[in-house]
Amino acid sequence: MSEALATIDTQQVEHEVAPVIAAADALIVRNVDEHANGLRLLASVMGAENRVKAFFKASIDAAMETKRKAEAGRQAIVALQDTVLGPVLEARKTISAKCAAFEAEERRVADLNRRAMEAEALAKQDKQRELDAAMAETEEEAEDALTAPLPPPPPVIVRPEVAKVAGVSTRETWAAEVTDKAAFVAWCLASGNLFMLDANMIALNSRARNEKSNMAIPGVKAVPALSHARR
Repeated sequence: MSEALATIDTQQVEHEVAPVIAAADALIVRNVDEHANGLRLLASVMGAENRVKAFFKASIDAAMETKRKAEAGRQAIVALQDTVLGPVLEARKTISAKCAAFEAEERRVADLNRRAMEAEALAKQDKQRELDAAMAETEEEAEDALTAPLPPPPPVIVRPEVAKVAGVSTRETWAAEVTDKAAFVAWCLASGNLFMLDANMIALNSRARNEKSNMAIPGVKAVPALSHARR
C-alpha cells in the first residue's frame, strides 16, 4: 500500500454510510407512505454517495498535482474509493428499483382507471343519444339523434398515487423491446423500413422515446423505465 493510502482512514465515512446501505435491503415499497419513505431513503443514499466522493476529493486532487509521478497513487486511491462507494451505489440501485416498481404499478393502475372513466363517459353519451332518439317526435328526428356525431368527451386525467419527496425527482424513459422478431421483420418488409432489420435498437429506442405507449410496431413493445436523480 502506498504512503498516500496509508494516511487515509475510511472507517468514519464507512460508518456514516452503513445505515443507509443496510436500510436498502430492508426497504419494502407497497403503498404511498412506504414509497415516500423509499424516496427519502433514496435521497439519503445519494447524499451518502456525495459524502464518500467529498471525503476522497482532497486526496484525489492532491494525487493529481504531479500527474506523471502520482498516477499510480491516484488510481490506488480511486480504487479504494470505489470499494467504499460500491456498496453505496448498489444500495442506491436497490432502493431506486423498489421505488420504480411501485411507481410503475401505480401508473398502470392510474391508466386503467383513466380508460374506465373514458369508457364510462362514452357509455353515458350513447345512453343520452338513445334517450334523445326515444323522445323524438318523428322517425327522422330519431334517426338524426342516433346518427349525429358525438362531441369527444372531455379528457380524463388520473394521476398515479405516488409520493413526492424534496430532493428526489422521477423520470420516465422508454426503450424498445423486440418480442416477436418474425412479426417485426414482416413489418419492416411491408413498410419499407428495411434499415430497422437486425433489430436496430438505436432506431427502435428513438421511436419508443418519441411515441412511448403509442408506438405500434408489430413484434416490438415500448417498455418504460423509471430512474431517480437528486434535485
